[in-house]
Amino acid sequence: MPRPLSEVSPNGKLTFAAGVLKASPFAGDVAYVISLWAHTDGDIASILSRMLKADIAVGTAMYLSLINSGGQRAALKAAAKEALPEWQDVLLRAVTSVAEPLREQRNHFAHRVWGHCSELPDAILLTHPKTIVNYNATYRQRLLSLPDGRGVIKPKPIDETEIMVYIQEDFTEAVRDAERASDLYRLFYATISNPEIPGPRERILSDPNVRARAHQMAKGLEDITRAFLLI
Repeated sequence: MPRPLSEVSPNGKLTFAAGVLKASPFAGDVAYVISLWAHTDGDIASILSRMLKADIAVGTAMYLSLINSGGQRAALKAAAKEALPEWQDVLLRAVTSVAEPLREQRNHFAHRVWGHCSELPDAILLTHPKTIVNYNATYRQRLLSLPDGRGVIKPKPIDETEIMVYIQEDFTEAVRDAERASDLYRLFYATISNPEIPGPRERILSDPNVRARAHQMAKGLEDITRAFLLI
């Protein structure tokens, strides 16, 4: 897990710029995580197309037209409830509950600001754009206006609690999580494409978190549903 800069407490110079990531040895991992999630969204669109019994182009266009991820998840959930057997609906909800939180790291990589600390040559920094905006604003906002028209400005230090320090282990984990989510959705597509083949279902349920969520969701449901999920 990345740590806040406040816990690392270096005294080096901080630099936040677009070129920081370009020059970093971690750029490939960042690009791979973002790219993998793009392909995963394509797999989710294929799942939706399959459930709607629609051409994949139609299902993909519908899925991508939904503006935010909440709308996409709602569409997927509604389609699954109507189109799938109960055990597959439960399995998809279990997969989604495990995979979607992993998307947050991708979102941070894509939408936040990269930085560097001169005392941390083997790390890279990541923070929300608001952290930089708030810091820069303190150099321009007057705290006091003097009689001669000049202003008193008192810059504040940047909020190091909002700056995360990433090292190689953190990117290794991010790649592993993105691949895990990708595998779960691909296996689920294989499950609904040919439910008679047990392999994909068994591989999904070999993930301990998915298995635990599926078993929890299956409580009180029909015996046949529990039978499919208690392998």
